[in-house]
Amino acid sequence: MKIDLHTHTILSGHAYSTVKENIDQAEARGLTAIGITDHGPTMPGVPKDPFHVVNMSSAVPNYVGNIRIVHGFEANIIDNMGRTDLPLEYSNSVEYILGALHSICILPRNKKENTEAIINAMAMGYIDAVAHPDDPTFELDYEALCDGAVEYKVALEVNNTSLKGTVRKNCAPNTRKMLEIAKEKGVYITAGSDSHFYLSVGEIDQSTNLLEAVNYPKDKIITNSLEQLELFLKIRKEERTI
Repeated sequence: MKIDLHTHTILSGHAYSTVKENIDQAEARGLTAIGITDHGPTMPGVPKDPFHVVNMSSAVPNYVGNIRIVHGFEANIIDNMGRTDLPLEYSNSVEYILGALHSICILPRNKKENTEAIINAMAMGYIDAVAHPDDPTFELDYEALCDGAVEYKVALEVNNTSLKGTVRKNCAPNTRKMLEIAKEKGVYITAGSDSHFYLSVGEIDQSTNLLEAVNYPKDKIITNSLEQLELFLKIRKEERTI
């Protein structure tokens, strides 16, 4: 795969590279597309008003050289109703919204409530994909999660940082379990490095290897090709209810 849909810049507060540095690294690795997905404002260190996501659509072109730049955002799911910290009036400026549970932004609950929070975010049209749904801190019902992903045409992420175990521990078994269920149900899958420093942009080897190991259908992997990515973004634009 030559697409990395989960990268962070200095606008995330705890990441350490610029948009240009990430794009340069993407070019060096031969990527065809990169997603800029900085964190939402309930994450410490992030600007309280993330107006930068509005300006990104005009300031950052869709292509730099031959690399497709996907204007994205990693929104924090902040309550059990599925609301996120991306202001609704900014949402239409973003092509690709990752939704995530982070313990610094929402307290972990039981399996049912954690899963409901994500599915509610899907149902309200707040998110296009779920970031790192593998974190043992937030136990999830993968049967229900995959059913929701199919119903609302939302992708689930195979997160390379999770598989490396450098930040979130013991995620690989959850990722494999999720993929086995998702494969049976026909869920869209995305892959991302979750890079917080430019050197790891494009590091999706472990994600790729796991997807190959479970023989995940390539036509359901939105990061498999630029054509599949653009088709998914078109589907999500039509599905957005914001």
